Amino acid sequence: MDDEGVRDEPGWNIRPFEGLAGMVPGGVRLGEHRQALTDRFAAAFGDQLGERRTFRKAPWSTGLCDHYTEGGLILHFDEGERLVYLEAFDPAPVFHQGLPLTGRPYDEVVADLRTRGYRLVEDDSGCEAPDAGFNLTAPYGADDRVDCVGLFRRSLVADPVTQSDEEPVARIAEHRLVSGEGTEAVRLGQDRWQLRGMLGPAFQSRPDHGGESQDWYPEHGLVLSFDADDRLISLVITYTGPTGTAWFRDVQLLDRPYADVVAELETQGVRVEPADLAGRVTEHGFVLTLRGHGNPAMPVAAVAFLAGA
Repeated sequence: MDDEGVRDEPGWNIRPFEGLAGMVPGGVRLGEHRQALTDRFAAAFGDQLGERRTFRKAPWSTGLCDHYTEGGLILHFDEGERLVYLEAFDPAPVFHQGLPLTGRPYDEVVADLRTRGYRLVEDDSGCEAPDAGFNLTAPYGADDRVDCVGLFRRSLVADPVTQSDEEPVARIAEHRLVSGEGTEAVRLGQDRWQLRGMLGPAFQSRPDHGGESQDWYPEHGLVLSFDADDRLISLVITYTGPTGTAWFRDVQLLDRPYADVVAELETQGVRVEPADLAGRVTEHGFVLTLRGHGNPAMPVAAVAFLAGA
């Protein structure tokens, strides 16, 4: 039984805002380091969880995701490789205080949660139980079962994405990098509101990790994260709709094959250290990120500067 006297069912059992218990000694704890979880899974399951596929959720993501294909788990990590969110889905049986959440019709699960007094906030993708630390993804197509259960440390229900009301400015289509600082226009440590005055309206939100607030400027190809004092702690350059460029020492970095970019940088004396779905230019304080597996033909999806990295 858990500390509330509720009997644990065989499978994964939700510990609100903490993680999952069961299935593996020590469970899965939010905030845990990626390598520790990798080692624990290997010791407990061997290859039973199937291939571990690593990917980035979006081009601007500074952290990685590990998908255990046969185990029904996707683990989301921040830039420091700490677990910040996890998703569990069939075939993983997931329970909360004895109530099965996966493998059952979505509408029935939602009704059962409401009967037990849980506050639920619904949207087009499913619902969130913000006081219990999990969300449910609604089914797609003919299958009416819960598609996925997600666990978080910080609910985003109270912090929706909104657009600020600054006056629009001319689009920035070219960024030139400054070693260790950012770009010629945007530097680590700058004030959020000063940047707003220069860059115009932003989509503002509170991210689940990486800072206290975030501004996304799709036209400029910038995703900016700020600390509690509204100082810039990370900037990511990527374009998801309009095209744009990012230059360092006359090498154009974005949307070109990773191998070509690395080769050109190295001819100019810039060393690129290989990492998971990334190339780290440590001497100059930035990272080249990829979305898929480490195929050298994959294009560079984004360039990221992280304070303290």
